[in-house]
Amino acid sequence: MNYTQTISKIRGRGQLTVPLDIREALNWAEDEVMVKVTTISDGFRVERLHISHPQHPKKKLTKKQWDQIYADMEAFSRTGRQDIKLTEFLRKDRDTHF
Repeated sequence: MNYTQTISKIRGRGQLTVPLDIREALNWAEDEVMVKVTTISDGFRVERLHISHPQHPKKKLTKKQWDQIYADMEAFSRTGRQDIKLTEFLRKDRDTHF
């Protein structure tokens, strides 16, 4: 791991942006990274949560939610767009949301 140091500012509403060079040094380049923030005596510590961490829940849809998605996709399919394959569309949609 590369050790790097930089100064960042906590913006309005308490938002802290982790600078790109820090994210790159920690290999956090992708978006939507889950982190754990812990208070310490003079500030706070930030740790990345691994995907298998209990506080990083995996999204699982219920049967009712899947049925609703499928019904919506079938309704969309019947609107006249015959070139869309429902299964491929659904798989792509789910792959991009998880």
